[in-house]
Amino acid sequence: MCQHGAMSEQSRQFYARPGRFTALDAGAPHPEGLDLRSEVAAIVDLVQGLLIYDVVAEPFYGVALPAEQADAIHERDTQRLLDLALSVDPRPLEEARPPAHRVGARCHAFSRVTVAFLRSAGIPARARCGFGTYFRPGWYEDHWVAEYWDAKQGRWQMIEAQLDEVWREKIGFTGDPMAITDEQFVTAGHAWQAWRRGELDADRCGLSAIEEHGAFWIAANLRLDLASLNKVEMLPWDLWGEGWEPGEEPTQKQLELFDFVARLTVDPDAHFLEIRALYKSHDGLRMNGKVFTVARNCYEAV
Repeated sequence: MCQHGAMSEQSRQFYARPGRFTALDAGAPHPEGLDLRSEVAAIVDLVQGLLIYDVVAEPFYGVALPAEQADAIHERDTQRLLDLALSVDPRPLEEARPPAHRVGARCHAFSRVTVAFLRSAGIPARARCGFGTYFRPGWYEDHWVAEYWDAKQGRWQMIEAQLDEVWREKIGFTGDPMAITDEQFVTAGHAWQAWRRGELDADRCGLSAIEEHGAFWIAANLRLDLASLNKVEMLPWDLWGEGWEPGEEPTQKQLELFDFVARLTVDPDAHFLEIRALYKSHDGLRMNGKVFTVARNCYEAV
């Protein structure tokens, strides 16, 4: 086996095992006796029956979430999130809850829980941070998706667990959520490289809901994506390490650092060992146990 092939196999073995935030209790449910694509689709259905995007719970689904369910967006640990779902509605996890009985989530949670179930089924999977192009035409919206190793196709495939039938209708999404393309979701590394080549306007990359965009946002997502590729799936509003504030300009050293991170993350299998080594060794990239969580405007120990 060539070196790249051996590294790819090592990478797949790594992503087939749970990480600190995706470990599930023994006996966690996942569909049995199905072919791979059907199993992945069933897992996505399971996740959509557990979670509801809190911001659109009322306008999209007609429900007002109680505080306990809405605050679930801040839960980092997948098992604790599932325990909360069971405390709200004790039926088996495989049974879809009505929207009012689901727990609040954002894109990262839809992706992370999907990854947790896939890994529990022995399927290599990872959460990716970057930008979705299907929410607002012409804009690159802050977003997370999941991707899994499709053994039949011999490649990684991105999937969109957040976009249930309601979401697809509301935003006019006509693609296949089980086969998200590189044009529909742009990883942070690809967005960074496109910006550096002058092919992408950084002022269209960010979050329209708060009217904040810029190269600093691409860099923040790149740091989150690197952590996720090390199975440290953080909240999208967690800040730590290298970066700069809106309105500031990056230093040359920062540009060169994120150039390097982007080069590694656009092809994680080819650079698997470098991704692991960089994250472990670089104080400005490794999550060291304390983050500033923007959503709560405070520092938190992780």
